[in-house]
Amino acid sequence: MSIYEKIGASRFKAILTDFYLRCFDDVMIGHFFFEKNHDELLKHQLAFTAAMLGGPNEYEGRALAPIHKPLNIRLAQFMRRRVILRETMADHGLDPDIIEAWTSIEDRLKSLVLIDHSAC
Repeated sequence: MSIYEKIGASRFKAILTDFYLRCFDDVMIGHFFFEKNHDELLKHQLAFTAAMLGGPNEYEGRALAPIHKPLNIRLAQFMRRRVILRETMADHGLDPDIIEAWTSIEDRLKSLVLIDHSAC
């Protein structure tokens, strides 16, 4: 059974919606979402994350790297997002094993969203 199936569609949507509302208002990472259509972003994130967690594959957005690299996201900002995600999952009562599994998958995306310091 996939992570998505273990969580359930409606619970998954509630968690991810709450998570992004927290991100939009966060002091450290909220600025990334200024001037973005929050409804459209959430729609893409629901589709992307559902597919990533073994749910329906309905994501039709762009690849992660081209979207995120111009934002110059730093490790501390990536980690702040991670903290918010884990707190949101815990607040929604997800089992710790599911939190770990979801977080582990998210962590694999790090190289696609962080700025490249190799040229420094």
